[in-house]
Amino acid sequence: MTQVVVPLTLVALAGLLLWVWFLGLSPLRHVRSEAKRRRWNLEEDNEGLWYRLTGNKGGRAWLAEWNGRGPRPYIELSVPDEPAIDSWCFITTLERHSGQPPRFLAGAFIGKSEPEWFAEWMHAKVIDTGLPEFDRRFVVAGSSPTVRDQLPIQLLKRLEELPAPLLSKIFVIRGKGKLVFHVEETRRAEALSLIERLMLWANSAVA
Repeated sequence: MTQVVVPLTLVALAGLLLWVWFLGLSPLRHVRSEAKRRRWNLEEDNEGLWYRLTGNKGGRAWLAEWNGRGPRPYIELSVPDEPAIDSWCFITTLERHSGQPPRFLAGAFIGKSEPEWFAEWMHAKVIDTGLPEFDRRFVVAGSSPTVRDQLPIQLLKRLEELPAPLLSKIFVIRGKGKLVFHVEETRRAEALSLIERLMLWANSAVA
């Protein structure tokens, strides 16, 4: 009888420790706490390598996720964009686009399906904005020549306000009624604060 009770006790203890870890000591405990406090919807994996948050701010629905499964962890924040455009517009810094664009996204979406804009980005053509103050710093590409007639000038102006370290890592995708901010090299510890920071900035940028 004693031999049976001991293993059962160990199993119960292990289960209790696992539950305590999940509630308070897991890598995503802070995210879980903030999501509950702010009434955000949270999805997460069991390994602490991915989570998705959804919510509503100022009547605007938003979606954000952190993915640490690949070689370059990243966050993505998606907010509504008006007026919606049918084509896709992509914005990166000139420094980031140098070399082998769009190679910096290769392998970025390990563990999930590629987003709807990814194929369009792979074949997008660089657009000359005709505005030297922006062409010296940014590269604007489009899935269609019509993107040139719908350049997000206000967004380009606001991007210049971002700190250089963040601006050097950001990739902006605009199209189909969405504005997406993709930021690579984002560690889990800094992901949530960066999502919140971008959310505040994005709301003012598209206002």
